[in-house]
Amino acid sequence: MAKVYSLRRKSVLALRQRKRTLLRSLQVKPDFLRGSFVERYGTCGKLNCACRRGQKHGPFYYLTQCLAVGHVQKFLLKDGKRREQAKEGTAHYKQFCELLEELSQVNAELLRRNQPITETRL
Repeated sequence: MAKVYSLRRKSVLALRQRKRTLLRSLQVKPDFLRGSFVERYGTCGKLNCACRRGQKHGPFYYLTQCLAVGHVQKFLLKDGKRREQAKEGTAHYKQFCELLEELSQVNAELLRRNQPITETRL
């Protein structure tokens, strides 16, 4: 779910300045990664294992991606370097999406005010 930005009380000038700032900030990082970094703990089937008493196995780290309806890619990240790369890549994707959402809301507010969303410079 997207964050709602309070833009109605801002002036058109302030909206345009924020838009310019957002456009400068929108950069795709080389490790950009759409997916979820997941930490899981699990239990096994052994009757006398400590996981039966609440001390679960793990943590296990996974990267999951929903590719299409019914198609989910999920794999275990075994070493620390891969885990860190997955964590940073998914964080960069989230940050990019947040900036993109704010830009979209700024453009919608400009349209609501009957303002052009593209600036023409002479």
